[in-house]
Amino acid sequence: MKASHGRIGSRIILVFLVLYLTTGALTVEAIGQSPVRRVPQGGCPDLIDLIKELKPTVVNISIERHILQHSSTRVVPLFRTRPDRLDHGDEGRERFQNDSLGSGFFCDSDGHVVTNAHVVEGAAKILVTLSSGKVIPARVVAVHPDVDLALLKIKPPYPLKRVDLGDSSKVQVGEWVLAMGNPFGLGRSVTVGIVSGKGRFLGLGSHDNFIQTDASINPGNSGGPLFNMAGEVVGVNTAIIAAGRGIGFSIPSNYIKELTAIAHRTAPPSRGWLGIYVDDLSAEQAQTLGAGPVRGTVVDEVLQSTPAFLSGIRKGDLILNANGEQIRSGRHLSRIVAGTRPGDLLRLMVLRGGKTHSIDVKIGKSPE
Repeated sequence: MKASHGRIGSRIILVFLVLYLTTGALTVEAIGQSPVRRVPQGGCPDLIDLIKELKPTVVNISIERHILQHSSTRVVPLFRTRPDRLDHGDEGRERFQNDSLGSGFFCDSDGHVVTNAHVVEGAAKILVTLSSGKVIPARVVAVHPDVDLALLKIKPPYPLKRVDLGDSSKVQVGEWVLAMGNPFGLGRSVTVGIVSGKGRFLGLGSHDNFIQTDASINPGNSGGPLFNMAGEVVGVNTAIIAAGRGIGFSIPSNYIKELTAIAHRTAPPSRGWLGIYVDDLSAEQAQTLGAGPVRGTVVDEVLQSTPAFLSGIRKGDLILNANGEQIRSGRHLSRIVAGTRPGDLLRLMVLRGGKTHSIDVKIGKSPE
């Protein structure tokens, strides 16, 4: 019996020893391994193939401008959002000046090129340089009345590759984007970054609704495309802030549909309409309304027989959000309404008499 017990005890000790050594070995191996690498969701892919695919869609634009030469000297800024208007009252002799001004891209295979309106403003002659190096004359066929966009037309010398237009309303802050153009007249180049902000107002017009990006946008990039990682154009590069670094702005690509509609003499997409006038909320108004932090926009006037009037929106209502999106200002609400199709329902959350109310408004068609 004692020998049997001894053999059993030895076996138990041996099993424990094997388990200990095995566990120890696994632990040492685990410690020696590199940590698991986590790839961010929506991370930036390898851009080599994407850039090769997109480059033929982008063009360089230069113009011959009809100007007056005179003795006065004037420093021309390296970049400007819109070119200074020429003073034709000055005495001097006429001449033409060649400028390598910007970039553009093919929005179809028929030779239509999207660019900034300020790139071709005042041009006596427009030249478009294709990715092959071939130079083709172009003409302006449409200019957007509200934003800095123009549509050019060339006669295609061979089958052209066009861009795919993305839905700029779906652009998210933090997603990767690629800017392509002709910075400083050096030739085609690309920069990459992320979307830094949306709905930026720069004071250039009532329809300011810029996409902000940290992808480098330099002089000569104006009119060039801002691509998402699916290779779709989500913006048209248009402005930089001279005093800032890493701050560039693009016009949302959804305005291109309006531009092409103008060129084809078809009705542009209808914009949504509420029929109200609003004011931004002040700190005093927020305290009076019991809104807490300053947010939303206050209804200043409701026009008779409008979608807002028929849905029960009243003067003095504080509009807090629209379709679940918190309203930052009156301009922010205007952009949301304008981007909603007539006939669709827009759910507004309003503060009235210290209580919140949900109001569904059937969006109307803008009379403008």
